[in-house]
Amino acid sequence: MFNQLFLNGIIAGSIYALIALGFTIIYKTVRFFHFAHGIVYTAGAYCAYSLSISLGINPIISFFLASTFSALLGIVIDRAVYLPLRKSNAPALVFLIASFGVFIFIQNLLQLIYGAQILTLRTGTVQGRPPNSGGCYNGYSDTDFGC
Repeated sequence: MFNQLFLNGIIAGSIYALIALGFTIIYKTVRFFHFAHGIVYTAGAYCAYSLSISLGINPIISFFLASTFSALLGIVIDRAVYLPLRKSNAPALVFLIASFGVFIFIQNLLQLIYGAQILTLRTGTVQGRPPNSGGCYNGYSDTDFGC
């Protein structure tokens, strides 16, 4: 049990570190806080879910494809929203408001497509009791991609 909890902590910490590194790199490069950065990660997770569940692609391969999708989504957001603002020398507050707008748009688009329920992507077989205790229970032998 300790080994599984330790592994879950390493995985969660790595994801948080990756997102924080992305926020830092974006801020240092373009000098504004890109609030939609987190929703780009979320869109990538939903892409991986769709590829794995709908198309039956291996979850590991679907995560590599979802990473590519997330990168392309970030490029599209930059070219469609932020490039025109940079060309017009917009103040930093306009970038911040545009970032919120992109965040709200993508978040609502994902909720429209997938709904508001929690989706999980798991591999492996169940070991022990099912997750009906009202909390998160990782009773799977391999990696648990969700809660």
